[in-house]
Order: sequence, then structure tokens, then C-alpha cells
Amino acid sequence: MAMSVNAGARLDRLPISSFHYRIFALVGAGMFFDGYDLYVAGGVLAATIQTNFSTLPQNLQFLSLTFVGMTLGSLITGFVGDKMGRRFTYQINLLVFGLASLAAAFAQDMTQLIVCRFIQGLGLGAEIVVGYSTMTEFVPPKTRGRWLALMAFVVVAGFPATAILGYLIIPAWAGGRCSSSLALARSSSGIYARTSQNRRAGWSRKGAPPRRKH
Repeated sequence: MAMSVNAGARLDRLPISSFHYRIFALVGAGMFFDGYDLYVAGGVLAATIQTNFSTLPQNLQFLSLTFVGMTLGSLITGFVGDKMGRRFTYQINLLVFGLASLAAAFAQDMTQLIVCRFIQGLGLGAEIVVGYSTMTEFVPPKTRGRWLALMAFVVVAGFPATAILGYLIIPAWAGGRCSSSLALARSSSGIYARTSQNRRAGWSRKGAPPRRKH
């Protein structure tokens, strides 16, 4: 007869260690670029107007479908994460976002870019849900509010990074394509980092904290 383990209570009793900081670093990196990808649209759309790549109505569609995709992505991911696991959902959302970013970098017109941005929005919304829920599962209740506040700060820190990179990159290069290429690099590095987290962050089969029992 299999013995039931209360994984939630065990995780809650763990002292803060390098394990928690590695989880925060892995999740926080994705959340930071989530903020970057969200805020970068303003500078990119200004460049597309200036170069006659898009019109004002198309820019409005670009913004609207980004948030529609985020809404659907966050809603779907909440259910999929509970059923399939957070790690699996992380990998899938990065794969979807990465492929959409690759397609966006080679978009021939604004219509194609809008479609790619909608798909990117699915990945952006998924990242937010899985990121916060992962931190909630692994950090102890006593310091959970502090960790989540730091995570929110990391997300908002994407705004000044966007402003600086936009100032340096968009005037010199094709803003939309360069931003999409950066997003692709972000998702590719994220897939590598989160695949390797099985060995380094304690989610491996040996010695990993068991999943929280709901």
C-alpha cells in the first residue's frame, strides 16, 4: 500500500536556501522578459508608423490582440498547469512564444506581425500564471508575500530596460525585427535553463521535493 506524503507541509517547513534562490532566478528571468516583451510594443509601434510598415488602426489591433492572447493564455494555462504540471506548462509556453517570435522576426507585413503577436500573447499570459503559482508552491508561507513582491518588482523592472534598449536599438536597426529576435533569444535561453533546472534547481527525480498535494 502506497504511503501518502503531505508535500505541502514539508515544503512549508523548509528553511530558505539556495534552492529557493535558484527557483526565483529561473522564474524571475522569464518574468523580467515578460515585462520587457509587454512594454516594448510602444517603441516598436512608433517605429512601424514612422517607416510606413503599419497604420494607426493596425497598431490598435496589435495592442488589442496582444492582451486578448494574454487573457486566453493565462486562463488556459491555469487549468493545464494543474493537470499536467508547472514544469511541462513552462516548457510549452516558451516553445509557443519562441516559435511566434521567430515568425515575427520574418513577418512580411503588419497583418502577419499581428497574428504572431497574438500567439506571443498566449505565451506572455501563460508565463505570468505559471511564474507566480510556481513561487507560491515552493516558498514558505512566512516569507511568501516578500518573495511575490520581489517577483512583481522584477516584472516592472522590464519597463526601464525596454526604454533603454529601445533608445539604443530602434533608431539604428529595424525595431520590430530586432525586438522579435531578442524575444526569440530570451525564449531559447529560457528553454535551456528550465530544462537544466531538473538537475540544478532540485526538480530532478532524485532528492526533489515532492509536488504539493492539493
